[in-house]
Amino acid sequence: MALSENIKSEILSSTVSEQKRKIGLEIEGLYYNSLFNRLPVNPTNQYSATDFIGDIQKNTQFDDPFTYSLEPGGQLEWASAPAISLWNIQDQFKRHVAIEDSLCKKNSIDRLYLSLEPFCKPDDIDLITMNKYQLMDNLFKKSGHLGPWMMRNTTSVQLNIDFTSEEDANEMAFLADIIQPLFSILFSNSPFMRGKPVGNTNMRWKIWEDTDLGRCRSLFDHGIRTQNKIVDDYSNWLPGVKSIFKYNDNGDAEYYDGTLGEMIQSDPNKSKSHILSALHQSFTHVRFKTVLEVRASDRPPKGMEMAPAAFLAGLLTALKTRGKLREAIARWSNNERKALIRSGNNLSFDQVGPQNKTVREWLEFLSDLALNGLDERAANFRIKNERPLLQPFVENVLKNGPKSIQTQNAFERDGGSLNKFLKHYCSDTIS
Repeated sequence: MALSENIKSEILSSTVSEQKRKIGLEIEGLYYNSLFNRLPVNPTNQYSATDFIGDIQKNTQFDDPFTYSLEPGGQLEWASAPAISLWNIQDQFKRHVAIEDSLCKKNSIDRLYLSLEPFCKPDDIDLITMNKYQLMDNLFKKSGHLGPWMMRNTTSVQLNIDFTSEEDANEMAFLADIIQPLFSILFSNSPFMRGKPVGNTNMRWKIWEDTDLGRCRSLFDHGIRTQNKIVDDYSNWLPGVKSIFKYNDNGDAEYYDGTLGEMIQSDPNKSKSHILSALHQSFTHVRFKTVLEVRASDRPPKGMEMAPAAFLAGLLTALKTRGKLREAIARWSNNERKALIRSGNNLSFDQVGPQNKTVREWLEFLSDLALNGLDERAANFRIKNERPLLQPFVENVLKNGPKSIQTQNAFERDGGSLNKFLKHYCSDTIS
């Protein structure tokens, strides 16, 4: 079997029936000590992010279904167990927050509910002592201007969705990729960088766009743009991407000088595990693992963590609603898609998008469609309607602008120092 066919087979290896389609959610966070400095990443004479995740894991119960990991700059990532209903995931997240609250209080830790570190440059932040992240850091310093910012300074929400067939995977990936610039604008929450407001710049999107042109950005940018061939095209594209690392016999990441395709084929007896590793070394906004992962949302403000998941669930997992989305974007040209991707760098709702409609008009359309999709999901899956997880957020943003802009406006009205403002406006202020 050809390499691309093996990759495709792995991607489609976990398809489910429509009624058993589940969603998983990953939420990242930034953590600070009592002086409002980022927690050290690695063990030191201060309480560190490594200590924090260790304590959190000790305080979980045997029946807690979620898991934790540390991102390269010490950002904690919480990952839900997959569930059909987002209310189930919300309940899991509440349990996580209860654990985290007690440890934050005990150790004088503050949480900052932003998606971009507001003060530090990457060089100010330690890198976790894991070889795969060292290798990523070495590569991203050369592959783009902003890769180190991505690794150490950003947080996100990532949604994983089961697919039911190759056709289903193709359509969800195609539609998700098309709307990513709009999705990113709607959920932008990165108002400050290097101690200053970013203005209208959609900064986290811009950072990911300039991390590694060969493995990041939109599927469209890599020529993966034909609706009924997305899985095929992705499986053909992936082997040509530069490898970051290869897992050795001990399960440790080590440098591999070659493409992901060469890495996979270097050890035929371990091709399955190497394919899975290769799928995790692609960082497109929409990517395939054995589920579809959508990655372009900033980490929302406190209490709004489920909104990005609800937005995408309503658009992608309610089939009648998905059909309406497909019809709405069917006439978008390639030039319009290119222009929309560029528009993702700017938070203005007045930008002209496809079909001469403004970004605001498209966001209003998508938000209304997503809410209707949540109504459809409630009926199809016989679950409590997830609309309340999304509706207050989109109504607020459509009225007042992206959270990035709202927060900058609040800072301007405050008139004080950024440090003091953030402690009272964007954090728990437990110190």
